[in-house]
Amino acid sequence: MAPTRHPAKPLNMTLAEADMRHGTGQEEPAAGGFLSLQGLGKRYQGFTAVHHLYLDVPRGELVALLGPSGCGKTTTLRMIAGLTPVSGGRVLVGGRDMTSEPPYRRDMGLVFQSYALFPHMTVERNVAFGLEMRRIGRAEVAERVKEAVAMVRLQGLEKRRPRELSGGQQQRVALARALVIQPSILLFDEPLSNLDAKLRDEMRTEIRDIQQRLGITAVFVTHDQAEALAMCDKVAVMNAGRLEQLGTPTELYERPANPFVASFVGRINRLPAMAMGTKAKVGERELRLTQPMEGNIEVMVRPHRIQLEPAGSAATESTNRVQGEIRRTTYVGDLIQYVVHVDGLNWSVEQPTSASATLSPIGAKVDLSWRVEDTLAFKSAG
Repeated sequence: MAPTRHPAKPLNMTLAEADMRHGTGQEEPAAGGFLSLQGLGKRYQGFTAVHHLYLDVPRGELVALLGPSGCGKTTTLRMIAGLTPVSGGRVLVGGRDMTSEPPYRRDMGLVFQSYALFPHMTVERNVAFGLEMRRIGRAEVAERVKEAVAMVRLQGLEKRRPRELSGGQQQRVALARALVIQPSILLFDEPLSNLDAKLRDEMRTEIRDIQQRLGITAVFVTHDQAEALAMCDKVAVMNAGRLEQLGTPTELYERPANPFVASFVGRINRLPAMAMGTKAKVGERELRLTQPMEGNIEVMVRPHRIQLEPAGSAATESTNRVQGEIRRTTYVGDLIQYVVHVDGLNWSVEQPTSASATLSPIGAKVDLSWRVEDTLAFKSAG
């Protein structure tokens, strides 16, 4: 049975406005999100890929599922889309249980990592495919394809085939194909991983602009922390099939919930220490903590929060300070990266460059200083 046909919604109108106009939209429940995962789980024989995941995505927000390979983020996305059956829990959209619905009834658009374009079809035919499967009239298909192609800036390329397009253009075709069906939720499965660095930056800006312009709810799977922090309203950090922390990019970066989140979201120095109240010993150095702790802990400091100063610089009450020796310098354009040896441990330090900056020489004795507030501390796992 073909899905029910609804009146066309102009792509330059927000989905919330279009839903109010046509009376076909799903309302966000009073509690929870427009998309709500309630105890979602996936088990295979002898292996659990996702453990009882709870996650709410409010209408109009872009939320990232971030984590290393094998953490369960793509499995979660496929369960949301209906491509992978769930082993437990529910998928709700606007308060409606979609767990048992087939993919074509979920009103979701999916942008794949591999683009998944039909090689024998032109750009406009690829974009039109989903509409034709829904038996939309030709005139409406033509109008909606024209709008979608314009939105992703592919005018003039409608007659080309995928092999005649760059990687970035192919990704735009995949995005237009997902948008043209006017879904209530847009799902991205690592869509930028096959692009070079410059194209990734351009495409993530374009995707975010389009998502905000349409006010569409979206879930974005990635292992790239920079993508997640730069694009998304909230980030769900996953590890071994479990949700470690959900928060805004600022919350995750500045107030990580545990050592895994602290080390996965951004670069960081991890140093074993012994805590005694608001003080901790790292090697022979005593550091101040923001909260009292006892016993074995890990002290963590982000490299770019550390200042590199001449040895013997005056200490202050608001900073922690250690002395070490520079072992390696690396110039990477916008940053100079240093490895500084302190009491048998190597510390990473990053300093911004300037036209007049000179690299501190290898072997130089230096002080490392940083604000006490930038000292993260967690109980040791052991």
